Amino acid sequence: MNGKMRHSRADSRRMVWHIAILCAVSLSGHGVRAQVTSQPFSADMVKTTSKKMTTAKVNMIESAIRTEGVEHGKKYITIMRYDRKVLWSLMPEQEMYVEMRMPAGAELATAMKDMMKDVQVKREPLGSEQVGDYHCDKSRTAVTWQGITSSTIEWAAKELGGFVVKKLDEKTGETTEYHNIKIGPQDPSLFELPAGYQRLKM
Repeated sequence: MNGKMRHSRADSRRMVWHIAILCAVSLSGHGVRAQVTSQPFSADMVKTTSKKMTTAKVNMIESAIRTEGVEHGKKYITIMRYDRKVLWSLMPEQEMYVEMRMPAGAELATAMKDMMKDVQVKREPLGSEQVGDYHCDKSRTAVTWQGITSSTIEWAAKELGGFVVKKLDEKTGETTEYHNIKIGPQDPSLFELPAGYQRLKM
């Protein structure tokens, strides 16, 4: 246990970063949480920048998101449970996890309202374009908040009911693509804490 604790403390900052990122995604509506479909799905998510490419496995149901990948040589798993208002960041090598409570009910509504009240969103259709096996509606979305504008180009697959299979950040050049998309029921155990994991208190 002591060895696990030493490694876990060293990795805890990375876990907190994943928590912060996922919470931001949850509130902003841009990212995995924005992939709202009528059915659960799984996919391989590939992010590409000028310096590197990272991959992650994403599983989503109406009430939860699971993201699994490797960063800085360390495997990570994050599970966000909207129904339980909790986010778990797992450290598989140490069999430990960090827990963060999410705002509930009125608190979440207030936070979203405060965050989004000054946001301006402009969407521009850019026609149609093929991405892999999918026929996509291409569009540009410009989001301005506190004087800062971010612009993304998105490709929404017609065959998948508007699922965004590719996204390009025009400022950074970062692309996010989804591969091996499978829409359908997911294993419920993917969204639960694994047996034997111990909680790391921050």
